[in-house]
Amino acid sequence: MHKPRPVRRGDRIAIVAPASQCPREEFDRGVNELRRLGFDAVFADSVFDRGTFTAGSARTRAAAFVDAWNDPAVAALIAVRGGYGSVELLPLLDAATLGRPKLFVGYSDNTSLLSWLTVQRHQIAVDVHTTQ
Repeated sequence: MHKPRPVRRGDRIAIVAPASQCPREEFDRGVNELRRLGFDAVFADSVFDRGTFTAGSARTRAAAFVDAWNDPAVAALIAVRGGYGSVELLPLLDAATLGRPKLFVGYSDNTSLLSWLTVQRHQIAVDVHTTQ
């Protein structure tokens, strides 16, 4: 089992939206909190795409996930929220094309990605639930 390195203050964290969309006000609060904690929070504009129940098309969401994962400057990825749709990414992902293990933090619907990382990439994944 591969273990991603722990994140440290100053690390770049990519915010991705593999499942449902997130209201902009909530998104901005999350970005501000990551920055307050000392992280360099980054995201692609596609995180604001809108589908019926998801943050854009499965192809766009998968591409953003892979791009963030393969960016050598990104130490970890965090999902904006759960909801619906992350399972649609699975057929579009190829474990062999992802670089070194990275921390991916998600919950709820993102469990499909967390499980995929564990089974296909043999890496530890973290399921984190909200307090609300």
